[in-house]
Amino acid sequence: ALLRSLSGLIFLQVITPFRRLILCAENRKEMEDWIGSLKSVQSREHYETAQFNVEHFSGMHNWYACSHARPTFCNVCRDSLSGVTSHGLSCEVCKFKAHKRCAVRATNNCKWTTLASIGKDIIEDEDGIAMPHQWLEGNLPVSAKCAVCDKTCGSVLRLQDWRCLWCKAMVHTACMDLYPRKCPLGQCKVSIIPPTALNSIDSDGECRATCPPSCASPLLVFVNSKSGDNQGVKFLRRFKQLLNPAQVFDLVNGGPHLGLRLFQKFDNFRILVCGGDGSVGWVLSEIDKLNLHKQCQLGVLPLGTGNDLARVLGWGPSCDDDTQLPQILEKLERASTKMLDRWSIMTYEIKIPPKHSCPTTPEESEECQFQISAYEDSVAAHLTKILNSDQHSVVISSAKVLCETVKDFVAKVGKYYEKATENTEEAELALSSFPSYNAEYQPTNFKNCLSRAVAGSQSPTRRHWAQG
Repeated sequence: ALLRSLSGLIFLQVITPFRRLILCAENRKEMEDWIGSLKSVQSREHYETAQFNVEHFSGMHNWYACSHARPTFCNVCRDSLSGVTSHGLSCEVCKFKAHKRCAVRATNNCKWTTLASIGKDIIEDEDGIAMPHQWLEGNLPVSAKCAVCDKTCGSVLRLQDWRCLWCKAMVHTACMDLYPRKCPLGQCKVSIIPPTALNSIDSDGECRATCPPSCASPLLVFVNSKSGDNQGVKFLRRFKQLLNPAQVFDLVNGGPHLGLRLFQKFDNFRILVCGGDGSVGWVLSEIDKLNLHKQCQLGVLPLGTGNDLARVLGWGPSCDDDTQLPQILEKLERASTKMLDRWSIMTYEIKIPPKHSCPTTPEESEECQFQISAYEDSVAAHLTKILNSDQHSVVISSAKVLCETVKDFVAKVGKYYEKATENTEEAELALSSFPSYNAEYQPTNFKNCLSRAVAGSQSPTRRHWAQG
């Protein structure tokens, strides 16, 4: 809020999770410049490594304003929150609740991300280190039952009893000591990277990662928060609640590079892209740059419209229900793998000479057309085999023949054109027999074109990972 002192100065109070700042300005215009600068910094799309580390590994809460349909209590002052729309704040990761006035006093105890964030609660035994439960007090669902005594727990009258942020177990305060200390991570444990696997940030600003036996193929999630009319924001929050927040990234803020750089230390991992075909192409391009093809498989969760690749891989046209994510993660863990080709398409400018008299005979033109028809038949036949066959040997054999056919076709075009340059109209006739190119085209390299070669072989009831 803006405040004016007795001396005429204007003050602006800025509250952050770490400190409270007071900005001073001599007039309102200067203060508006301050506010504009703060907003531009807040909305910027470029993430530096340091900014990423602060947001992912500091333990800070990520607040958003919300309302509550049932009695809810502040985890700071323990008083009830008003049911008025957007009156209270909730952390989008751990669901820590707070009044707006209490948020600045909330401790930075959001969901753990690294070994260092667990602190003194870490469990050490003869098998090494293990992760304990991370308990959050109160605000349990109405149907909550204690995992120890199987009796109803929680209350609508006060802040009481506990819920684990990882395995979702709920216990009474009196039963907590009777519950096993080690956290099993819940139903998504195959996809979760436990905080114990991410060591502290090294001198290069990167987090050192080790893959535990319980997580042989961790899941890296990229969400385009602007996809599906900004429905991606809900999916981003839900994934952070189900998984380690350090393995969930917003493509709008920083792109896929930071996430892939963190996961490149794993021998094998899976990627889930939540967005459209453009988001998938963006991630695949970054995989190309980092040369991670042999380490990862890619799945698609379609958001918005125009999701051709998701349809091809059996995931359907669109997903708009974030409450189904636990079931979707289970399906991802059982999904099979299909190979996906990616092509580099080159186009060149070809200048066609002006027309002159041509001695080309009708017989030669018919022979040229016959050769082209033969190539077309061969290409069509082998493409049909590739699209319709599930046998790898047949697909590989047809692909080899197809490559040789195209190679021979290009070679003959070159020879025919060189021979025909002696007669400019014959050169023009040769070019007109093949797919025409606009003379205005400039050399371009389209690196991100996706082959749909798997389209004909998918069953609508099967889900697949794409491995390029």
